[in-house]
Amino acid sequence: MEENDIYSISAINNLIDKKISYCDDFKKIKIRGEITNFNGSYNSGHYYFSLKDKNFSISCVMFKLSTKSLDFEPKNGVDVVASGEVSFYKVRGNLQFRVRKMQEAGLGDLYIAFEKLKKKLDKEGLFKDKKAIPQYPKKIGVITSASGKAVKDIVNNIEKRWPAEIIVWNTTVQGANSTRSITKNIALANKTDVDVIIVGRGGGSTQDLWDFNKEDVVRSIANSKKPVITAIGHSTDKTLSDMVSDKVAATPTKAAELVVPNKVELNEKLKNIETRLNDLINSKLDNLTHKLNISKNNKTLKDPLSKYKNHQTNLVLLKTTAEKSLNQLIQSNELQLDNFNNSYILNNPDYILNKKVGKITLFKNELDNNISNCLLEYENKLNLHFKNLKSMNFIESFELKKNSLNLIENNLNNSINVTLNSHIHDLEIIKNNHVFSNPCQVLDDKFVKMAQIHKSLDAEITKTLDSNENKLRILEEKLKILNPDELLEKGYVVKDPDEIRKSKAKNVIIVLFLAIVIVLLILLSLK
Repeated sequence: MEENDIYSISAINNLIDKKISYCDDFKKIKIRGEITNFNGSYNSGHYYFSLKDKNFSISCVMFKLSTKSLDFEPKNGVDVVASGEVSFYKVRGNLQFRVRKMQEAGLGDLYIAFEKLKKKLDKEGLFKDKKAIPQYPKKIGVITSASGKAVKDIVNNIEKRWPAEIIVWNTTVQGANSTRSITKNIALANKTDVDVIIVGRGGGSTQDLWDFNKEDVVRSIANSKKPVITAIGHSTDKTLSDMVSDKVAATPTKAAELVVPNKVELNEKLKNIETRLNDLINSKLDNLTHKLNISKNNKTLKDPLSKYKNHQTNLVLLKTTAEKSLNQLIQSNELQLDNFNNSYILNNPDYILNKKVGKITLFKNELDNNISNCLLEYENKLNLHFKNLKSMNFIESFELKKNSLNLIENNLNNSINVTLNSHIHDLEIIKNNHVFSNPCQVLDDKFVKMAQIHKSLDAEITKTLDSNENKLRILEEKLKILNPDELLEKGYVVKDPDEIRKSKAKNVIIVLFLAIVIVLLILLSLK
């Protein structure tokens, strides 16, 4: 800035605002002073006032959003501590302090004392044990100011809700003697036969309610043998007395609602219960009456012996049926046993071998008899031929026949021996066959073969499944390639067949039109 420079009002105000806005010394500061020129009647909800000390003052503004955090009513003459920042209003060229938070001066020390006492009482366990509030109290003690609005709210609401006796101890709840008055009356109430005690007062500032944060008052509530309900200030106020009491009410009116039930609601509940009980009793009586009528018409009750006779008849019938079933079961088991024995004999290797030997022996005897008969027959025929030959002197022919017969006899003996040896060999094979000597081994071999077949089938099934899965995978890949969405992603366009036909028709028409135009041009050029 030079000495001869001339600035406009806007330029100088902007310069001042810029300097103040960028200076950290004017941000987040606290100032203490007395409220003057307070004006909170604007429709905007903003507060405009000044803070002063012995020598100077500063203009202040507290916007509507910040005023909601106040726990006291600001007015002229109140000593406060305000937090905020210094700002410059360029339109009017005014310097002002923009207040973000504000509390009454001295509350900082009170808050420190509050937190210290709170930790001490919490360590002693005064906030933990809570006594139960009686559900239907007959006598209620109220400790509050007899001239305040709180006692009227408490008494009127209790009388409306429940027919209980109310004893009020007139108590100083604010001022120099309030602590002594509160503790004294709590002690007096504990010496009476009241069922529950209400300690309360109306709303006020933090300093107005501070007596309920004092150690003597808090300990008197905590040490009360009678259950205590506190109703101190409004719902936003929270004192140490509230923390040690057995129940906390947001307002004195709420305390009355907590201490006694609503007789109207209770009567309604009793009527509903009575109605339900009557319905249940009537339903039970109807069921019992129905059962009694059924019992009166019961044949068994009229003639008890008839039921016994029926049971006796059923018992005899069951006995007969059981005996028949038992005999049938015995016969069936005997038959199964005989079948088992027969089957065992038939499947016994020794029995089968003996049977085969008997058959072979019988066959051999029959064969021997047949051979003997054949030999005897041939011998008779031979003798007859011999006689004929002798008579006819065919000695040579006879010798030839005789030799032929001897050869036949030898062949027949050889054939018989071969057949017998074959049957004996088969018999030895049957005798030595492991099927008859060890049937279990045959079963084991069968099981092994079955296991091998099962294994080969599993392998074949697995192979077939693998082959089908490969084919399915190939088909899925082909389908994926032919998927219209995939084709579109690759840049292909799927056209409607009707649109293709229309397009072809348009092309044909255009070609014909061009051909006609060319012909006409040629004809014109010839002319």
